[in-house]
Amino acid sequence: MLSLMLLTAAIAAAADPVVHRLPVASSVFPQGARRGAQLEAEVLGEHLDRASTIVPFDKDLKGEILEAAPTRLRIRLSIAEKAAYGPHYFRIVTPRGASGPLLFRIGDLPRARETEPNTTLKQAQPVTLPVTIDARLNQDNDFDFYRFHAKAGETWVFDLRAARNGNGLDSALILMTGDGVKLAHDEDHFVWDPFFTHTFAASGDYVAVVQPTHRSNDPNFAYELDIRQAPQLDTIAPISFAPGASVEATIHGAGLSGAGAKIESGALSGEVVTLGGATATVKLTVPATATEGPHELTVITAGGRSNPVRFLIDATPAHPGGERLNAPVTVNGIIRYRQPERFRFSAKKDETLVFEARANRFGSPADPLLQILGSDGKIVARNDDFVFMVADFYNKDPRLTHKFKEDGEYTLELRNLVNTTGENFPYQLRVTGPQPAFELSFASERPYIYPGKETKLKVTAKRFDGHQEAIPVELRGLPEGVRAEPAVIAEGKSEADVLLKADASLKPGMAAELDICSGGRAAWRPVRIASGGGEGATFARVDRALLAIAEKPSFSLEAAATNVSLPRGSMASIPVMIRREPDFTAPIRFKLENLPEGVSMEPALAEAGQERIEIKVRAAETAAAGRAPRVAILGIAGTEQQEAPRISIQVD
Repeated sequence: MLSLMLLTAAIAAAADPVVHRLPVASSVFPQGARRGAQLEAEVLGEHLDRASTIVPFDKDLKGEILEAAPTRLRIRLSIAEKAAYGPHYFRIVTPRGASGPLLFRIGDLPRARETEPNTTLKQAQPVTLPVTIDARLNQDNDFDFYRFHAKAGETWVFDLRAARNGNGLDSALILMTGDGVKLAHDEDHFVWDPFFTHTFAASGDYVAVVQPTHRSNDPNFAYELDIRQAPQLDTIAPISFAPGASVEATIHGAGLSGAGAKIESGALSGEVVTLGGATATVKLTVPATATEGPHELTVITAGGRSNPVRFLIDATPAHPGGERLNAPVTVNGIIRYRQPERFRFSAKKDETLVFEARANRFGSPADPLLQILGSDGKIVARNDDFVFMVADFYNKDPRLTHKFKEDGEYTLELRNLVNTTGENFPYQLRVTGPQPAFELSFASERPYIYPGKETKLKVTAKRFDGHQEAIPVELRGLPEGVRAEPAVIAEGKSEADVLLKADASLKPGMAAELDICSGGRAAWRPVRIASGGGEGATFARVDRALLAIAEKPSFSLEAAATNVSLPRGSMASIPVMIRREPDFTAPIRFKLENLPEGVSMEPALAEAGQERIEIKVRAAETAAAGRAPRVAILGIAGTEQQEAPRISIQVD
């Protein structure tokens, strides 16, 4: 029995142009390592055949491809001895082009690899704390159980990273006693990732259980589970500090306990005054020469190193207090639900002021709304979620530029739309005159060009506060044999196309990182990293486009079914549509990869010029029941191989 979900569209698509399919790197396992490690890893995806190169974002990570197949790579990764802690990124290059980035995290905890079977309480895998466990829920009905020992009075942080690593796994994390009594449970603390702390009342053996919340698991579902005593930092209050300032601040998070804690930051110095579990009081000193803009701070305790928390250094004059504002000014405060912050100010006719709240981008759970009210209490202007060029797409911070129509007294109102409140909702409000500026972005972080052909790379400018001037665009790092025509984003316009031309002698599989800039301002792009749908994703800032020399496909494939149900002892047909270049009429031989055990495919050949074929699959009476979600349909014509988007086969 066959579920034909896209048959009509696929038949119509046969006459459409051939589709160029870039390589897709869906997941990497394991998702991280310690400094100085060298390890083999597996990358799953599509269109990965003939992968040749790993391109990291930075020098802390190096990689080589050991084995390449259409849906799987075996790679070796090497981590620098002094690699920066936290996320690093790499891309895969094949003759088809470049993949999107994958995240690989560098941590400081001892690591353990999941050992199956560990799907029941009796099979719980023993681990020694502290630990980062590398594991997968890659088969249906899979649960992971881990047994460990904890002492009375100890507090441990339980932190599962999957969505924050760009993985589509949505899981629950359960803490139980050694005999199965539930003590704690969490889901969706960080996007889809569970997180909690627990203080143990008695010494003994305990069990952590990772439970999928999906109807079906996927081979891409990977995670890192920390059981640690190192802190988790969420936000800092105040959010911003002035150059030359000495201030006391409160860090909000979890696991902030222990003796001998210290501050680490490249932008300022400081000391920890008190630790209170969910908060830490710190004294910070900012050099007078400190660079304005966002920076990071880490807390190191006896339990280990925290994640970084972001803060600002801002030289804009600080608000002296009271209800009246005089621009330019910054206000640091705590925003509370149903208790809006209100400030009075004067404005003259035709005067333009810029109002911006910084909160969500710096770890505050606040969702601020900015409103300007006239003397009659009516709303003059408002903004909720401004579209910043940020590296995560969850921004909730507002920004408002307003030109006043008349002299008068006005009220600026800042509301928190989140229906909870607390001291961990810091914000910074900044009011200034207009400062015309722009930011550049590129439409694709992985453009490609065929030898002897040309292509266009779109560059976009986001203009602020009335900026209208022409913006010349420059490309640096072009590979030998590729030329770029001069390009300018015209006065008042928001985009331009950079025309690229490649010599016919260039070989597919070459790639080069491009710096795209205007003067001293570099273009960048926020890129979503995800192995599945929904909110299970993270975002990376890509500062360089990776231009690949790609081979032009002669044909492409489209399966008319995305899900195939195949009872034991039966046969099913999978219609496949073939798009061909006008001059390509060669026969195409087909094969399938990643078939379920006990399922076979009958020989299939599309004759010269044929644009549709039925691929027949048969399940033996003894075939194992289950689902194969990564079945690849491959078409081979001479030395060229193309792959249709993957399908799923369910054997019942």
